[in-house]
Amino acid sequence: MRLLPDPKIVRRIAGNPRAVENSAGGLGHGAEMAFGVLVFFLIGFAIDYFVGTTPLFMIVMTVFSCVGNFIKMWFGYDIQMKRLEAERAETRRVQPRATEGE
Repeated sequence: MRLLPDPKIVRRIAGNPRAVENSAGGLGHGAEMAFGVLVFFLIGFAIDYFVGTTPLFMIVMTVFSCVGNFIKMWFGYDIQMKRLEAERAETRRVQPRATEGE
């Protein structure tokens, strides 16, 4: 069982600021999703407690939160991919590929 990460991988990630940024962003998104689901579950629990419909609003609010998180992730991913595609197209335009005869 290994408790520490491979030093080669650590050096590679440390030399690539985009990799560090992406891993930190993923951790933040995961915590945000978990906290959002918990908050909506508790809101549903409170509504059920006061109205007297025990599992109904807990389930509805939890599903609502999960669907909302999925939609937010979908659009965030789509925006990020469009940005990266634009960066790649710009890089190709600035640095054209060398032909095979050169």
